[in-house]
Amino acid sequence: MNRIPTLYGLERSLDAMNDRRASLARIQEQLSSGRRVNSPGDDPLASAQAERTRSQLARMQIERRMMDFARHQLAQADSVMGQIGDTLQQAREQLVAAGNGALNATDRAMFAEQLRGMRDELLALANRRDGTGAWLFGGQGASLAPFLADGTPAPELLAGEQSTGAERSFTISQDARAIFAEGVAGAAQSLFTVLDDAIALLADSALTGDALVSGLATATTGIDAAHDRLLLGRTRAGEQLRALEARERLLDSGELEAQGRLSSLIDVDYAAAISQLQNDQTAFEAALTTYSRIARLSLFDYL
Repeated sequence: MNRIPTLYGLERSLDAMNDRRASLARIQEQLSSGRRVNSPGDDPLASAQAERTRSQLARMQIERRMMDFARHQLAQADSVMGQIGDTLQQAREQLVAAGNGALNATDRAMFAEQLRGMRDELLALANRRDGTGAWLFGGQGASLAPFLADGTPAPELLAGEQSTGAERSFTISQDARAIFAEGVAGAAQSLFTVLDDAIALLADSALTGDALVSGLATATTGIDAAHDRLLLGRTRAGEQLRALEARERLLDSGELEAQGRLSSLIDVDYAAAISQLQNDQTAFEAALTTYSRIARLSLFDYL
C-alpha cells in the first residue's frame, strides 16, 4: 500500500490554497477595475496588441486636432472671402454707375470717395489675421502683412499655401498673390492698383469722353478678374471643408473600431468573471477544508 507523508500532504494543500487565493485576488482585481488585463503579465500577447491599439488611437486624436485647426482656418477664410466678394461686387456696381455720361465732375468725385472706402476695406480684409496671430492670406508664411499700405504685395510674401494633416493635408493659409495680385486685368498687377487707378480716373475733373469710358472699362475688367480668382479660392476652401467632413467620418469609424478592439483585448467579461470567482471561492474553501483536516492528523489517528 502506498503511503503519503503528512508533510507532503500539507505542502500540497498549502499550494492549492495559495493558487486559489491568487486566482481569487486576480478575479477580484479584474471585477473592481473592469479590466481583464491590468499588467503585461496578465496576458502578454493581449497587452502588446492593446498597446499598439492605444498608439493607433493616439495618432487618430492628433490627426483630429490638426483637422479641427484646419477647419477653423478654412471656415474663417471662407467667411472673409465672402466679405471680399460682396465688396468687390459693390465696387463693380459703383464703376458701372460712374460711367453714366450725365454725371459731372463732382458726381464722379463722390464715386471716387466711395471706391476709396471700399479699397481700404479690401486692404484690411486682405491683411486680416487668423486666430493664431498669423495672416489669413499669408501664403507660405510671413511675419509682415501680405500687402503694404499702397496695395503692393509685401516683398517677403511667398506664393503658395501652408497645410496640416496626417493621412491627408488640409490648407491652413490662403495664397494672397493668387487672389489679389495675379491675373488682374490680364496682368500680374495688384487689385489695389486697379482700384487706385479707377479712383484717380474718377477724381480727375478734366477727364471725359472716350478716355473716361475706356479707363472705367479697364477697371471693371480688373474687378471681374479678381472676383473670378476669389470664387476659385472659395471653391477650393469649400472642397477642403467637404473633404474634412468625409475624413472625420472615417476617423469616427476607425476610432469606434479601435476602441471595440481594445475593449475586447483588455476589458473584463463580467458574467464569465463572476462565474470564475464563484468557482475559485468554492475551490478555495475545499482546499482550506482539506488543509485543516490534514493539519489535525497525528500518529494516534493511525493507531
